[in-house]
Amino acid sequence: MRNSGDQEEVCILEAIRTANMHRDELVESLVDNSVLIIAAATARRGLTVREISTVTAIPLATCYKVVEKMSTLGLLAETGKVRTSTRGKASVYTASMRSFAVDLTSGSIDMNITWKNGQIMNINREVCMSVPQSEAPAGSEASLGMMAK
Repeated sequence: MRNSGDQEEVCILEAIRTANMHRDELVESLVDNSVLIIAAATARRGLTVREISTVTAIPLATCYKVVEKMSTLGLLAETGKVRTSTRGKASVYTASMRSFAVDLTSGSIDMNITWKNGQIMNINREVCMSVPQSEAPAGSEASLGMMAK
């Protein structure tokens, strides 16, 4: 049986709490193509893993693995169970995030996630360590000087 709207909100809130505990892993997971496809497929309505596999053309075994990973990280919320014609009951999953944006302009990865309940999570991951001016490669000042002229 699918959950009511209030029960779904509680499930999504619990998923967001889980995501807060796995902030570092979210950055890596959200650039995985399968994760993005499943998040998009479950953005508007809850689906079983079999339905996700059918809609996305991701093989069923892979779909189970990715859905489990996404649930563990809080990117998907299990919102209930439905009866299936083949195996009895199956879990229904929905994406817990509404949208996310990535900004790379500062030399780091800045990710802003908007959850379905309106909360916003900002994650910053430094990619490169800045090089102090005294350790700049030889000749770099000369080439900069030529460019300025």
